[in-house]
This record gives sequence, structure tokens and C-alpha cells, in this order.
Amino acid sequence: MELITAIEVEVELVLNHSRPLRNIVVRLVRRLDFPNISFELTSDSTIANCAIESLDISPRMLDKNGCPRLDLLNFRLRNRSECLEFKCGQQVLVKKIRMKYCPLLSEF
Repeated sequence: MELITAIEVEVELVLNHSRPLRNIVVRLVRRLDFPNISFELTSDSTIANCAIESLDISPRMLDKNGCPRLDLLNFRLRNRSECLEFKCGQQVLVKKIRMKYCPLLSEF
């Protein structure tokens, strides 16, 4: 089962300080309620109407208790100049993503 849809995220960090960096770090505004549902990008995926090149490794950020933040996603934009359109705290949509079913290990 596949469904092309969108998710709402909040911008946590904009990484565009050096030439190769063009990343937007976000957290889900609303958690996916089903642990065995995930998503993947399509060639047409966008964040706030800016084309996404890839979903990068999650950033190494800590919460206020010193624990790793596992609630963050790290999107690399196709065009670095579009990083200027993002501000921390801004809520935006990630569109044209493919929802997919990921069976839990306990189901085997």
C-alpha cells in the first residue's frame, strides 16, 4: 500500500554556512501515530515548495537532559539559495512523500 501525501514539520535549524551545506533540520509537528508506518521521499518531494535532494543522516543534537534528539529529520535541498526562505520555528509542509508500511520485527 502506497500513498503520496504530506506531513507538517517545524524548522529547528538551517544549515547553510559552508558551500556544501544546504540542509533544513526539522521535527514532526504531529508524530505518526502508527509505529509501523514510515515514509520515503519521491523525486518530486518538496519542503515549503523547495525541492528536496535527499534525506540525510539525523543531526547529532542533544535535548536539555543531554540525550540524543531522535525526533529530528535532516533534509538536503537541491538549491542552497532556498535555505534563506526558512526560519527557526517556522511550520511548513513536506509534500509528495510516499507513505509505506514497515512490518514490525515482532510480526515475523
